[in-house]
Amino acid sequence: MWLAPERDGWGIGYGYSGNGCHTLARLADVLLDDISAPAVRPNDPAAPRALFELLRDAPGTATYTRAQLLAARAG
Repeated sequence: MWLAPERDGWGIGYGYSGNGCHTLARLADVLLDDISAPAVRPNDPAAPRALFELLRDAPGTATYTRAQLLAARAG
């Protein structure tokens, strides 16, 4: 899942604790329940902390199975 195209300069970031990773975790959380869910909005509730931490600590391009994402979300 790509949250947004990669580009130079400012934008949504991954692998740090900025809002991009929070947005990515929230989107993954929503899509685990409903693959056709609408985009995440800034005032939506935060994703489970363990899911956020899994995605925040991803080394560059990472691949996770659905089972891994569900386990992190439950964690």
